[in-house]
Amino acid sequence: MENRDESTAARWFGNAPWWMISAGLHVVLLLGAALIYVERALAVDESPIILKIREGGVVLPPQPPEPPSTSDPQKGAPLTDDPSTMDPNQVILWDPLAEIGKRNETANNDPRGGTLGDSPKFTSFLPGESGSHTGRVKGPAHGSHEIIGAGGGAGSAGKHGDPFGGMRHTRVTGRKSDTKYESVVLEALKWLARHQGADGGWSADFAGRCSGARCSGAGEKDFNAGVTGLSLLAFLGAGYTHFSRDEFPDPADPSRTLRFGETVKKGLQWLMARQDPEGCVGERGQKYMYSHTIATLALCEGYGMTGAQLLKDPAQKAVDFMVSAQNPGRGWRYGARSGDNDTSVTGWAVMALKSAELSEIHFPRSSFDGALAWLNEATEMNGYYRTGYTQAGTGKVYVPGKNEQFSDHPSMSAVALMSRIFIQKRKDDPAHGAAQMLLSDLPEWKAEKVDFYYWYYASLALFQLDGPDGARWKKWNEPLKSALVPHQKGAGDGCRRGSWDPEAERWGFEGGRVYATAINALTLEVYYRYGSVFGGTKK
Repeated sequence: MENRDESTAARWFGNAPWWMISAGLHVVLLLGAALIYVERALAVDESPIILKIREGGVVLPPQPPEPPSTSDPQKGAPLTDDPSTMDPNQVILWDPLAEIGKRNETANNDPRGGTLGDSPKFTSFLPGESGSHTGRVKGPAHGSHEIIGAGGGAGSAGKHGDPFGGMRHTRVTGRKSDTKYESVVLEALKWLARHQGADGGWSADFAGRCSGARCSGAGEKDFNAGVTGLSLLAFLGAGYTHFSRDEFPDPADPSRTLRFGETVKKGLQWLMARQDPEGCVGERGQKYMYSHTIATLALCEGYGMTGAQLLKDPAQKAVDFMVSAQNPGRGWRYGARSGDNDTSVTGWAVMALKSAELSEIHFPRSSFDGALAWLNEATEMNGYYRTGYTQAGTGKVYVPGKNEQFSDHPSMSAVALMSRIFIQKRKDDPAHGAAQMLLSDLPEWKAEKVDFYYWYYASLALFQLDGPDGARWKKWNEPLKSALVPHQKGAGDGCRRGSWDPEAERWGFEGGRVYATAINALTLEVYYRYGSVFGGTKK
């Protein structure tokens, strides 16, 4: 079994035309300097984002560059796994998909019900004193597989679980499963698989990928790397990796079979093939750091879930570029070290760093420190802890002619709440009071109130803060499901089946139907896939 697993992992890209990639890389090396010069020399025209300050509307000017960082550049995993330094109240994972049984086991098609694997050391495995792979607390407790967007795929999907084993359902003594909405996520993943490009990526305009009448809702091509990363995260978040053998008939074309393992494999290949020598993934067009941070998160998740060595170096390079692009001592913006900071890009970067941390991809602790410094600067410390977009006190954010008619939501406060939890792992941070703003603005599918981006970050933040049994999470989760589930396209909608209409949403004009479907799948995966940092105690 061990030899078979290792040879399979080593051959998973074996059928890909690597000689073509090698030739392309040589061309990239020769033309890299010229391409970078052209990219930097050409100004990119983009629709201005207007920030409406509560005291009056203004267009924010660029902020001056920060002074050079004086932090220690030494790289290394920023957190320690020394049990003596762990707070038992900090990291207790909850497994909501478990079924009540007489013994602990995983559904991996093994008559023993055990978790197979080729090594006890898995790259995202954080050891507890008892050496298991669920949960992490101080004392005689278990280790954890806590990739932030991941289920666990086959067993634990790789070196601590047979990649050819069963599916995502884990049976653990004394716990119940909640799979009511898995069919909703599965339909979304089928739509994404059907609209994957022949080259392995997803295009925001998904041209030519529909079965029958073309789906509406094309986005902007500048975000192709971002929507590819987001789509991959939706599959990884549901436990599907490039090792998966799951096959489904295409509901829009029954003659076609959707193979999710191949979908993930091709998507990862697409990201790696579009990583430049500096580590940046995707074209450096407008807002390219959005796409790069999301792609970095996908690479780290893919590596952390499988331990595939072909993913390790690209993931590390992507993290290295992201770290180098950070404004010294602060956050991130659309371009590398632009001098401006924004909470949205910083939030994606924090998630990528969190996944890197759990996957043993190295980065300096100063990156977390800078992100936290930016969040503190952008947050009004007045009891509400409202966080602004590019400075404290910003209100509604919109693009003229695109989405100014939509209602404003505390999206940046949700991003900040999630980021603080991931960085600090503290229950007692007063800034967690921002949760009350989220609970005063619950999801509703009403005209000009739909905001998938806000719903995703608020769902992630509140689940991390409250766990599966908390009153705050329950207050949010029911309206969320009531808003999203009935508005997913169904069997009577042809090729759109499984997707959501981006036209109804505040930011759908940028990422289109691919973005809308991927981020909603991730949102619905939050409550049954993501581990809660603080555990499941009732509030």
